Amino acid sequence: MTKQMVIFFDIDGTLLPEGHTEVPEDALSAIRAAQENGHLCLINTGRALGHIEPYLRGLGLDGIVSGCGTMAEVHGEIFWQHPALDLDASRQLIENARACGLTLIYEGYDALAYDLYASPITGKERETYSFAEGRGRKLVLLGEHDSFPVLKFLIDKSRGGDVARFHAMTPGFDFVNFNARWEECTPCGYDKGKALIGVMEHLGLPLEQSIAVGDNTNDLPMLRVCPNSVAMGNGTAKEHPVSFITRRCDDGGIAHMLHHFGLCSDPAELQQQR
Repeated sequence: MTKQMVIFFDIDGTLLPEGHTEVPEDALSAIRAAQENGHLCLINTGRALGHIEPYLRGLGLDGIVSGCGTMAEVHGEIFWQHPALDLDASRQLIENARACGLTLIYEGYDALAYDLYASPITGKERETYSFAEGRGRKLVLLGEHDSFPVLKFLIDKSRGGDVARFHAMTPGFDFVNFNARWEECTPCGYDKGKALIGVMEHLGLPLEQSIAVGDNTNDLPMLRVCPNSVAMGNGTAKEHPVSFITRRCDDGGIAHMLHHFGLCSDPAELQQQR
C-alpha cells in the first residue's frame, strides 16, 4: 500500500499483551517505522482517558480515541468529547448499582473510581490498584455519600448482583459483554466503529485508507466498518469475519500485520536496524 493509511490499535490484548506493563519493543519499532513512512497510528480503546496510563499516552502515537469513541484526539487536537454525567446523575447511578448488589468500576476523564462502601477491595485487587497508581493512574475510593463524574463504567459480573434490573434502571447506556467477567457500559450511540468513521471524516480520508486492529468483543464495531480489519491471534475477534488474522500480540503480531499491509519492513529487518 502506497497511500497514507490510518491504523487504529486497541490497547489490551492488541498493543499490550495480557500481564504485560509495556508494549513489546518489536511492536513499537514497527509502529515507528510505519509513522516514518507517512502513516498515522492511533489508539482506539474502550478505556476512558482516566484509565490510560501516562506511559501509553506518551508512546508518540498520532492520536487517541478513548472510552469507546466518547473522545477523539489527533495531533493534540480534541475534536469531540462526550461530557461525563454531573455529580447528581452520577450519584444516582452509584445508588442504583448498590441497590442491585453490583460491583462497578467507574471511569472518568481524570481518574477511575471504585465503590469501597458497596464492595470491599480484596487483597489482590488492592495490589492491582496500587500498581496502577504507581504507573500514574489516579484511583478514587468512594465512601457511602461520595460521588464521581462518571463517563462510562464496567460491571464485574463475577461479584454477583441483579444485572438485568440494573439495565432497566439505567437508560442512556449501552451494555456490551466484554468477556465472561466484565460488561462494558458506554453512553448510547458510541462505539469504536463510529469513532473510526468520525476520525476518517475529520482527516478527509476515505475508509479504504483505514486499518482497524483488535482482539475482543468491543473491537467488533470498528472491525466491521473498516475495509482492512485485523484480528489478533489471541482473543475472540478472530472468530468473526475479518480481512486478516495476525499473530498473537506477544508473538510479533503488530509487526507482522504492519508488514503484511506494506507499511513497514519485514520484522527481521527491523530487528537488525535496532
